[in-house]
Amino acid sequence: MPAINDYKCDNCGFCLPSGWGGYMYVIDDDGKRIVCPHPREFATVAEVLGDDAPPELVELRTGFNSYCLCLECLKKVELDLDRDLRECPKCTSNNITSLSELVGHSCPKCKEGTIKEIETGMWT
Repeated sequence: MPAINDYKCDNCGFCLPSGWGGYMYVIDDDGKRIVCPHPREFATVAEVLGDDAPPELVELRTGFNSYCLCLECLKKVELDLDRDLRECPKCTSNNITSLSELVGHSCPKCKEGTIKEIETGMWT
């Protein structure tokens, strides 16, 4: 079970989504990404693709959306870093970083603090 962490600046308190950095999804027949809630990710996959879906189809139609941030306009976005372009839907910048890549670096909002990963003590 993954730990639930908070992510925020130690100076200005700028907050990013809590959790473990993102979530699994499955693509339905219409091309829509369906969230697979933890801990029943593969039950959701079976509901969408069928109980007898071959492993190749499961691999083709599942992925992981990471919580990301545009460093230009500070828009929070969800991207599959293995499939999606790193492009902000708001300002079209490609200066996008994931939550995990941002931890330990300077805060993109105040430029003075550091983004910290804070253990909450909670688990899913």
